[in-house]
Amino acid sequence: MCDLATLRTRYGVGPLISAAALPFLFLHSHYQPSLHVGSLNADLSDVAAGAIVVTALASFDRRPLARSLPVWEGWGALALLVVLSTAWGALRFGGYPAGTHAVTAAKWLEYMLLAPALAIVVRRSRELEPAAVVLVLWSAAATVVGLLQFVGVLGDLDDTPAGRRKPSFLGYHDFAALSGTALLIAFLVLARGPRSRTEQRVALLAGVAGGLGVILGGPLDTLLGLYLASLVLVLLLRRHVAVIVSILAVVTVGVLMIRSSAVADGLKFLGVKQGSGGASTHIQSYRQRALLAYVGGRIFLDHPLLGVGFEGSSDPFAFEPYVADAKKHFDQPAEAFPSRQHRWGVQNAYVQSLADMGILGLPAFLAALLVPAFLAVRRGVGDARVLGAALPLLVLGVWNGYGLVAGIPVAALTWLGVGVAAVSVAEARA
Repeated sequence: MCDLATLRTRYGVGPLISAAALPFLFLHSHYQPSLHVGSLNADLSDVAAGAIVVTALASFDRRPLARSLPVWEGWGALALLVVLSTAWGALRFGGYPAGTHAVTAAKWLEYMLLAPALAIVVRRSRELEPAAVVLVLWSAAATVVGLLQFVGVLGDLDDTPAGRRKPSFLGYHDFAALSGTALLIAFLVLARGPRSRTEQRVALLAGVAGGLGVILGGPLDTLLGLYLASLVLVLLLRRHVAVIVSILAVVTVGVLMIRSSAVADGLKFLGVKQGSGGASTHIQSYRQRALLAYVGGRIFLDHPLLGVGFEGSSDPFAFEPYVADAKKHFDQPAEAFPSRQHRWGVQNAYVQSLADMGILGLPAFLAALLVPAFLAVRRGVGDARVLGAALPLLVLGVWNGYGLVAGIPVAALTWLGVGVAAVSVAEARA
């Protein structure tokens, strides 16, 4: 075992602090102590994100950012648009709670800073090893908790019965996203070959914990992102393709089995199967998400240029004009529709980016994810090249089931993934 001094000599302080911050970044706010001052609140995850950013500032060097400059174009455009749309909502709409959304925007920007901070504190792919090991171990812990929830030994956030999908200590989508990342690490080591017995063992743990975690979390959106990420990984490394495809097939079957009821309801909603599945009396996941996306789309069509302000689509002034029409098109109980008591939001980052920020919102959000992935493939080197291309594609799927929620594990994974892509590009130029 390596002591702390040895690890510090081998990797440096920045990579170790980044690794130590991961468990707090991948933890549901319910399990964290919080400090509330007026409309401001801070969790341990904010402290963890701040620790990485402060470490980057303390060791600031512009060269990694300059070497990966194209990565920051889409990232910067999105950050600027978040600021401008928050100001626009405050100036244009009387019902826009400017103070509340300004705090949310600040937390969103805080997490965006994880990307350049990681690029500063991590200079080479090898320095990502501590973070990878911590992430795999944390994923294994999450999967163990998820399994105990599944068999009924532990309770969960939603108090759902045993035998159903489980959130572990993250939440369904965040649990699956963390697990998907661990599985991608296992695929990476499998495809390029392990460099040591320890790495082989870590990769085996990552594969088992990651695969089971994706199944237990159960979101089909994460499964879509995992397909995209695995595809680019396979195209880059071109080894053990059959094994990777077989593992993905097993995971897919597991997710479909644990989500069989939701899948059946979705097929009925699409008209592929007969019946309604009790749509008028029970909230059904995909029906509700479709109606929320419908409301978000209507908001965008009426405010196409600048939107209704960052996070404004979750406010009554924005959604109430369209609820009556939504009820004509979607068969769901009243509580499924957005209201002052149930501010569900749009629950789709791509639709929400249009509704909140207007016509530029979606291109800016996609550019912030896809440009780094593309540059990692074209200009990156090392393991960071593979993960820097794969992680943005993984979260590309995950955000299909999430609105633009600040301070959640998926947000941390998004910007850390962009940071990994920047590390690969900067390392190549160095």
